[in-house]
Amino acid sequence: MNVVFFDVDGVLNSEKFLCDKQGEFINPKNVANLKMIVDATHAKLVMTSDWRKQVIDKDVSKAHVRELIGRLADAGMEVYGATSSGDELRSKYGDYTRACAVKDYVTANSVEGYVILDDMDMDWEAHELDSHWINTENVLVGLSEADAMNAISIINQ
Repeated sequence: MNVVFFDVDGVLNSEKFLCDKQGEFINPKNVANLKMIVDATHAKLVMTSDWRKQVIDKDVSKAHVRELIGRLADAGMEVYGATSSGDELRSKYGDYTRACAVKDYVTANSVEGYVILDDMDMDWEAHELDSHWINTENVLVGLSEADAMNAISIINQ
């Protein structure tokens, strides 16, 4: 199984998008770039975002969750799963970072190829995940087409 681990803020949107499109949370261009990765690699989408519980629970009472689920569905995608929360992993690792959660998911599942889309360094190098991480540019763009092409290369290694 190929996996795209993804954050939302700074990946599927940017600070500029959020300022320019007040009331919207998800940039359709960034969703199209995510779709490019999924189509080329047949990857499953696994959330690492703080939004993950609300999305997995399909808490559509929240506008941002409703928009994310809708934009993904419009593009023919859905969230396959989510990484574990900090509470679930603290006892295992002594501390919790998104890197711990990704490493745990990769180990526990039949993950062959994967990429991590995040606008923040979540201690990826310390967990030997930095070669799978794409640092999306959170201020102006988020997930760009160039990032998508790089992600495809990383998954297909």
